[in-house]
Amino acid sequence: MSLKKVLMLSFAALAAGGSLSAQNLIVGADFATRFDNREYANNDFNESQTLFSARFTPRIGVEWMEKNRLIFGVDLLQNFGQHNGAREPFLSDVKPLIYYQFNSKNVQANAGIFDRKELLGDYSRAFFSDSTAFYHNRLSGFLGHYKSTERENTYVEMAIDWEGMYSEQSREMFRIISAGRYTLERGFYFGYAFSMFHFAGSKLNENVTDNLLVNPYAGWGFNAFFDFDIKAGFLFAPQRGRSVDHNWKKPCGAQIDFVLTKWGVKLENNLYLGENLQPLWQYYGPEGLYAGERFYSTTEHIYNRTWIGYDRKFFDDTMHVEAGMVFHYDGTGTGTQQMVKLSVDIQKLFDIGRKRN
Repeated sequence: MSLKKVLMLSFAALAAGGSLSAQNLIVGADFATRFDNREYANNDFNESQTLFSARFTPRIGVEWMEKNRLIFGVDLLQNFGQHNGAREPFLSDVKPLIYYQFNSKNVQANAGIFDRKELLGDYSRAFFSDSTAFYHNRLSGFLGHYKSTERENTYVEMAIDWEGMYSEQSREMFRIISAGRYTLERGFYFGYAFSMFHFAGSKLNENVTDNLLVNPYAGWGFNAFFDFDIKAGFLFAPQRGRSVDHNWKKPCGAQIDFVLTKWGVKLENNLYLGENLQPLWQYYGPEGLYAGERFYSTTEHIYNRTWIGYDRKFFDDTMHVEAGMVFHYDGTGTGTQQMVKLSVDIQKLFDIGRKRN
């Protein structure tokens, strides 16, 4: 069945359902374009490349009884410079968004295929690199979180993302992630982030790797003309390649994050001091074992990332602009990265409920 027919049937089903029980028709769209130029010739633990892409995600859905939503969308991605000939796909990638969402005052639950931005957690780039967040922007599974309405930035969440189906072409892969944060008085806070990645084999390559990462942290956010956020945390990454040696490797380290902002101008520094958090890279790194920033595989016991640029939202937070220069030091040299990202997220609700006499 063609994509056009799927869209038409989905719209008809949503409209029919809406006429019976829904209160609102949801129409929205996301757009993002991202330029990422990496000059890492002086670094031993990452590679130079340029990534330039745009994605557009139209979506439509129904909302009923104020708390329930059923959403259907299409995620359209085009990598700039990729030439799509007559025998090649029209776009670089086309994937669906299909999910149910429950919302209440404190609780949200998602089931299906939904956008990564539904997550609340503060996950270090040791968990997910910027590239992972952009190119693996959908979660397939479940998400549930509780958000306090009495304390700002206080929440707990858990999600499962099924990334690969067991077959001859694909490994069986799924990830369980969780995060929480509790905000105290005067801007002090503490929290955690957690990931457990089950990286199993395919029908043609039977092996299993267990990859865990835990990050407890504490911090302080305050204003002294500038907005400051200072955070210190511990990263612990037990992992075992069962087809390698069956022994658990337990690398760990400390990370200190510093953020200063004013009028959209932003200075951010992330300092990691510790062991190589990706010790199995030589075996499974290129196959997707690690979703975090590659620099965390440094064996020099230090990785420092400094971001200087502009980060601000406009038009009632519907448009987000980020532009900056990033400096990476991995113990062997300093590399630079230039990044520009513009994103738009708009949504409109139309009342299609039954009219009351």
